[in-house]
Amino acid sequence: MEEVQTKESAPLEVKYMPVSKAQQKSVHKYVKNNYDRMELTVQKGRKDLIKAHAEARGESTNAFIGRAIQETMERDTGGPQEAAGAPAGVGVVSLPPEALKMAQEAAQAAGEGVPQFVARAIESRAALDEQERG
Repeated sequence: MEEVQTKESAPLEVKYMPVSKAQQKSVHKYVKNNYDRMELTVQKGRKDLIKAHAEARGESTNAFIGRAIQETMERDTGGPQEAAGAPAGVGVVSLPPEALKMAQEAAQAAGEGVPQFVARAIESRAALDEQERG
């Protein structure tokens, strides 16, 4: 059991309900139908480093590895990668690597994700262009 401590109180005991066999079976079926599995081999000691890095950022190891792969693919190709089966080109804009890096840095500085930052930048620029046209 895990202990949770609030500012005003002593640690609280958190109890978890056991998962039924039917729930386990349902989750397994969902994962099997919606995800591909991959095995990853790393040098001894790297697993703990990767896990600690992910935890320090509030991510699971799987989420961190997935994000690292996605960001690397975007950097290598200059734009977001579409998932298999996704409609081609829907909501996707390819940027040159330098522009993508600038957008990532500016979005981080603004506390936004890249898609939100780019959308806001486009809206701002379009409004300025419209003012200039009169």
